[in-house]
Formats: sequence, structure tokens, C-alpha cells
Amino acid sequence: MSPGFAGVTRTQLSALQGQITAMGAVQSFTFKGVGAAGRDIYEVKFQNGTLEFRIGLEPDGKVEGITMRAL
Repeated sequence: MSPGFAGVTRTQLSALQGQITAMGAVQSFTFKGVGAAGRDIYEVKFQNGTLEFRIGLEPDGKVEGITMRAL
């Protein structure tokens, strides 16, 4: 992770863990493509719903950001 993103993640970690835990077990994980902004798009199906993750990388390969939304 980039240092900036790591700092943001630390402040939100407890809430993020609660959200993901509530979704239940992972059923499937699918790469959907690359979005217009260059982020990789993944669809993750859980026992209790589906989330889309968009993951951006810096040129050195470190994660610079992730967005998550319910589908």
C-alpha cells in the first residue's frame, strides 16, 4: 500500500472489518475488467450479498486506493 492509503485504511479498519464480516463467507471472486480510470474491477460474491471492488495501483505496484460498493 502507498503510505497515504495505508494511513486512511488504518483509520477505517474497524468499520471495514465489520462490513466485510457481515457479508459472510466468500462464494466467488471474479475479475471483471479495467475501469475508465484504470482501476481493476472485481466482483466478490459473499454468502449475504455481492460487492464490487475497484483497486488502483501506483506505478511501483503499491495499492493507492480501493473503492467498494454493493451490487
